[in-house]
Amino acid sequence: MTNVTRRNLLKLAGGAAIGFMASPMPWRLTDELAIWTQNWSWIPVPPKGEVTTRMTACSLCPSGCAVQARCIGGLPVSLRAPAGSAALCSLGLTGHHLPYHPARLLAPVRVTERADALHTNPVRLGEVVTETAAAIAAAKAGLGTVAVLDMRPGRSISWAWRSLLSGLPGGAVIAGPGREGASLATLERMLAIESGSLGLDFEHARTIVSFGAPLADGWGSPRTLQRLLGGSRGNVRLIHVDPLRSPTAEIADRWLPARPGTEAVLALGLAHVLIAENLVDRAAAAKAVDFERYSLLVSRVTAEKAAAVTGIAADAIIATAREIARAMPAVVLAGEDAGGGRFGRAAETAILGLNLILGNAGKGGGFLARPDLPAPFDSASLAPVQDLDQLPDRSVALLLIDASAGDAAFPWRVVERKLIAKGGLVVALSPFFAGTARHANLIVPAPTFLEAMFELPAGFDAPAATLGISAPLIAAREGGADPASFVRAVAAASRIDLPGAWARSEDLIKARVARIHRVGRGSVMSIADGAEKPLAAVATPDALLEALMGGAKWEDAPSPSVQSMKTMLLGDAAGELERISTCATAPKQSPQYPLTLLPRAPRDATASAVVSPVITKLYRESVLRRSPETAVLNPATARELRLRAGRKASLETAAGAIGVTIATSGSVMPGAVEIAVSPGAIALGDMHTAVKMEILEICAIDESGGWRQSAARLVEA
Repeated sequence: MTNVTRRNLLKLAGGAAIGFMASPMPWRLTDELAIWTQNWSWIPVPPKGEVTTRMTACSLCPSGCAVQARCIGGLPVSLRAPAGSAALCSLGLTGHHLPYHPARLLAPVRVTERADALHTNPVRLGEVVTETAAAIAAAKAGLGTVAVLDMRPGRSISWAWRSLLSGLPGGAVIAGPGREGASLATLERMLAIESGSLGLDFEHARTIVSFGAPLADGWGSPRTLQRLLGGSRGNVRLIHVDPLRSPTAEIADRWLPARPGTEAVLALGLAHVLIAENLVDRAAAAKAVDFERYSLLVSRVTAEKAAAVTGIAADAIIATAREIARAMPAVVLAGEDAGGGRFGRAAETAILGLNLILGNAGKGGGFLARPDLPAPFDSASLAPVQDLDQLPDRSVALLLIDASAGDAAFPWRVVERKLIAKGGLVVALSPFFAGTARHANLIVPAPTFLEAMFELPAGFDAPAATLGISAPLIAAREGGADPASFVRAVAAASRIDLPGAWARSEDLIKARVARIHRVGRGSVMSIADGAEKPLAAVATPDALLEALMGGAKWEDAPSPSVQSMKTMLLGDAAGELERISTCATAPKQSPQYPLTLLPRAPRDATASAVVSPVITKLYRESVLRRSPETAVLNPATARELRLRAGRKASLETAAGAIGVTIATSGSVMPGAVEIAVSPGAIALGDMHTAVKMEILEICAIDESGGWRQSAARLVEA
């Protein structure tokens, strides 16, 4: 046994004191304390009072995760996931900070640009309504069209926008670019879905083939991630196609790192192998030996042609096709994320066409038809909901941006090219002077998360229609405008009659809930205890609303059929073999731009216009998230181009340039440069920092408005 003497204790205490003073910890604490004390203007002071717990749901991204709020004197001081629910992301955990964010707007403003900087000047709400109504009158006179950029489609306010625009020539509601599940619109057109939408039945799928869908990065609903990562995954196989070694690639049973831009070629190669293998099975059953040999030859030739373009071995392509065929039902996804955007329309058609070959439309474990949520009120006509690429360039004279419930990161140029030559008028509804709203001429402040009632319609990956509600826990700050009230005011100023008796967003939500109760279909599941009961057992619409406000979620029964089915065999084999050898869509590399730029982002970095300033540590002081100013290359590529890790450089494309620091990693494909999309200075609360050009602003835009890859170069400083 060791004897501890007084001398030992004194030495220990002295050494600890010296070590403490020599370490950076006390100085970091002093520094951070100074930073916090310089921001007292936005830090809320919790009142003294009773400690309570309240239930709601997070509206900061489409997932709508359940939230348990710990409150003191009625003010939320911490957020967490209830027991048994999906864990909250960093955005959800800090959501109660956002009402006090430095970028918060408390009055309508006019945005002007002077000396390459944006400035805001307060205006009256009546002035915004008058200017908006004047732009609508000009559109009626034939001077351009009116469009609404809806960053969260499917809400009751989305119906109100469609009602406002229904009588305007060319008026349309545009689903915001950069949103998850946007590519399903291509499959809906292929299946001739005229109403409703497609949902994914992940619960019964045995194989998931992901072309770039960042499933392990929060893409889709929490139950999708739980299905892939949790203990219930069972015999579900994940095949992931992506040039980046992403978290999804790490968990995949098979990772196919196809060269950037060649995903359509790989899809066509898999399609031909699937068709040929099916013919082999039929030939074997009919004992047609010669035809069986021919089909096997076609399969091999196709795979080899696809391999030459994609960089994936022919044997791997054949093995993947056979693996899919053996583990049915299988679903194929053409993923998109805020950083990378969508594939081009032709690539989406090739990728999603695999679902038609696999015959999974209208079947369990595949794609199911999902009726729209009931509208709050009956209406004779509604403006169409379109994708941005369906809108003619230089056609929009008035653009209304609804970012009141969330935002997305995308290059503004994909929207800007739709505005009339002189730019037109852009009016935004947003709680913040940040994100998409910074491109507006006029901004009307809206309530933010926890200040108002927000609807949470089904995510794109839900097999049936669902509805949750994010209940308000604090009073909305003065100076804001309810989005539905703004629509009413614009309609009155423009002499447009709107259906239904409603004045605020809350009225629209209550009307929709009453209609759902009247339908009497589906079930209601309590988030608090997981109890589920049929909707018919809920006595009144008010009882249903109360349950939803307390964290419950209504879910409709899945629909087993798709309205119109089509057969797609991708034409004759000879013609398609020629396409395989020629349809690579990767950017043409040249001595001037020898690299392929690949931007990527996690959802919690881009689903909201702002994030809590506390998350600054995540992006600037830790290594948990890669800095947006770090360009990562494969070591072999760096040697070939004589670029050195740690050196400052300019990352350049035909659209612009940003300053970066070079880094190398063997996880990056040769010839590619990977860079992260993350919240900018304004989003993190640095309102006085000079705004710099960010990565999405220098990305190339393809024919369908995507920005997945760009030809680029790195020039050392």
